[in-house]
Amino acid sequence: MNLVKMGVRLAAVASLLAFGARWHWLMDTLANFRVQYALYLVAATVLFLLCRNFRWLGISMVAAALNLWIISPYVIPLSSAVERTEEQGVAFRLLNINVLSSNRRCDEVENYLRAVDADFVFVMEVSPYWKRCLENLRDIYPHQQNEIQSGNFGISLLSKIPFEEVAVPEYTPLIPSVDAQVIIGSKKLRLIATHPYPPINGKVSHLRNRHMQKLAESVVTDKNKTNTIVAGDFNMTPWSPYFSDFLLSAQLKDSAKGRGLQPTWYALPTFFFGIPIDHICYSRGLRVDTRRVGPDLGSDHRAVWVDFWIGG
Repeated sequence: MNLVKMGVRLAAVASLLAFGARWHWLMDTLANFRVQYALYLVAATVLFLLCRNFRWLGISMVAAALNLWIISPYVIPLSSAVERTEEQGVAFRLLNINVLSSNRRCDEVENYLRAVDADFVFVMEVSPYWKRCLENLRDIYPHQQNEIQSGNFGISLLSKIPFEEVAVPEYTPLIPSVDAQVIIGSKKLRLIATHPYPPINGKVSHLRNRHMQKLAESVVTDKNKTNTIVAGDFNMTPWSPYFSDFLLSAQLKDSAKGRGLQPTWYALPTFFFGIPIDHICYSRGLRVDTRRVGPDLGSDHRAVWVDFWIGG
């Protein structure tokens, strides 16, 4: 029981320290594990109730409630009215996957992409090895913008539909993103794939945050107010205040909200060991019909795909 109490202390302290995420990158790291804190604290609350230890029951219950309140927008289903748009339009599917540059299960990834049959595919960590896999997909994705790098920041956008425009901005120096526009139905659609640095220390955490800020500015200053999707490995969870800042500044929605907890990293089968850092965000003129997370394909990430509807 003493170990359980120690765990409650640690989870409660981490939960409170996570509110200081804007002050220090380590506190921002703590904010990524809200679900894990909640799961442990709920289990501890049940145990203390069974043992009739009301003092610790109260402590664990309050700490659990705090974390459950923070993650609740992702757990509580959205009403249909929230997502309702025009009845006439075009459906399409978009998939985002970080393949892991050192992963060698190219054939499995290729088979999975063919099976999902998305209209657009965003690929992270595209190393020279993965160039062959993407070339093998030219029969279904003839339109490709491939930014191959030997490290972990190569990036690609695959499309069944021709690009009207395509650019390769660098929101962080030497880290390419892909910014393309296509015509789907009668509407113009802007697609942005991005992969900022992981927050492994204070310097790169700042670069990640600045990267997402610049990206948000690029979206919100679009004079044509084009329907937009931004997707990629953001290296932050929805519980980070910097993710909320990005959505607010870019005027985008998170496709995961109201659709349950869907971890994408690390690629293990249960959420207790995973966090959602791969995101697909979208603008007001789009509707999300379905969102799914893919299987283990050798990467430390899982793919995410979304069925969208765009008004005609």
